[in-house]
Amino acid sequence: MISLDEVERDTRVLTHAEAGECLHNLGKCITLYEYAYLNLDASDRGLTDISMIASFKHVRYVNVSGNRLTSEALCALETIPYLQTLRADRNCLTSVELKPMPYLQELTLNWNKLTDTSGIRHKSLERLELNHNDIRTVNVDPQILVNLRILELRGNALISTAGICCPNLTRLFLAENQIEKIENLEVLVNLTTLHLRSNKLANLDGFTEQCRSLNYVNLRDNELPRISELKKLDCLPNLETLIVLGNPFLSEEKEEKEYRRIILTMLPKLKRIDKDLVLDQERNEAKVLLKKIQKNKSKFEDFDLRD
Repeated sequence: MISLDEVERDTRVLTHAEAGECLHNLGKCITLYEYAYLNLDASDRGLTDISMIASFKHVRYVNVSGNRLTSEALCALETIPYLQTLRADRNCLTSVELKPMPYLQELTLNWNKLTDTSGIRHKSLERLELNHNDIRTVNVDPQILVNLRILELRGNALISTAGICCPNLTRLFLAENQIEKIENLEVLVNLTTLHLRSNKLANLDGFTEQCRSLNYVNLRDNELPRISELKKLDCLPNLETLIVLGNPFLSEEKEEKEYRRIILTMLPKLKRIDKDLVLDQERNEAKVLLKKIQKNKSKFEDFDLRD
């Protein structure tokens, strides 16, 4: 039999009085004729029941991170009519599914127990953070998430970029997954920033000229064996910054002194490689090297630093 002490310890309900203490930022309501508290921060309280928050109809920002909430418990917030930001990091959520919330613009569910992305149906959503879960596949509806600009999926279990198909996305963070294959990037015509650090990429097939806005690519700590793979990024017309440290083709110190010049020969529009800006001297040396390659009818594969 469970003792009362155990029940009290296992169930932690947010009371009306405690919720009132969590309110701050007095401002105008949506009607503009009355004032109410717009923010509610009930983070790090060990809560299992937050249904009381739904009684505060005018809040626009809610933070319930660091509690013990299940997906069912989080659904209590679905009825808040004007909610714009919801933070529910570090809980026990197993599903992202909530009823459509028409004003919700930012949703963060980092450090939970999520395994997929099905059920996100908030048309105004602009930023979605699902970092450090156990998500293996991405399934979102681009017809619904038409306003999504920033998507963070760091530290999950993705093996591919497939399923990320929101055409208005501008920033995509996929570091610390198990990604081996780049797919469906042709849909992301507005993407400017792509973070793929600490994955398992051994080739760069999948990049396309349709990623015409992409100017920053981070490939640090992947498994690229040959520097000539970077030539495949030549299809990106606006690429300016490329991060490649920590790949096998840079494993020897003597090679690091020359790799920037070789990369510039393949990708002459770059303005920054790894930590440093491209110098005029480097750019001139790359031009000389390119002329030598053309004169000798060489291939970029001839400059691979490792077999």
